[in-house]
Amino acid sequence: MLGSLLGVLTTWLMYSNSAAFEGLEGGFPVEWASICGLAAATFVASLLATIGPARRAAAIRPALAVRVTE
Repeated sequence: MLGSLLGVLTTWLMYSNSAAFEGLEGGFPVEWASICGLAAATFVASLLATIGPARRAAAIRPALAVRVTE
């Protein structure tokens, strides 16, 4: 989510401070629905990718996980 906002901010700053865009008609359109949809899909994908490893890690007893074996 933070990355999406920083990306929009960076793009807007580049657009507003660049001489290449000077004199052009129009503005800086931001499609918030697309950005929010992409951020939500990325969030859901990251949750789905971490469920399996988190469940396996939760099944291990901490004392056994850090025990030194020789």
